[in-house]
Amino acid sequence: MRALVALSVFVLAAGLASAQPSKPEAAKPDWRGTGVILKLLPPPSDLHATRPVIVLQHDPIPGLMAESMTMPFLAESTTLFRGHHAGERVTFGLKEVPDALLVISIEKAPPAR
Repeated sequence: MRALVALSVFVLAAGLASAQPSKPEAAKPDWRGTGVILKLLPPPSDLHATRPVIVLQHDPIPGLMAESMTMPFLAESTTLFRGHHAGERVTFGLKEVPDALLVISIEKAPPAR
């Protein structure tokens, strides 16, 4: 079942499935994180030829990473970038897909305390 869910998300992320008005159950994030956007890179970029990439300086991600770090993530779509900019603090949802962690949601977050 997990392989089927991962495959479904991968197909959606690759843009091979049509857009749907609401996210299906399979599109729920596996993890949620908080961080600051450093770069929003539509394709092609130095980090990926065909996929959008978001570089985040993130806080620990409960259940996934115990430390803060800066790292790039593949993004589900450049549509996620709309209304966001470098330097903005955000919360984001991650989904595990084959060979990657995929950002499937981004929302503005309150400033860090």
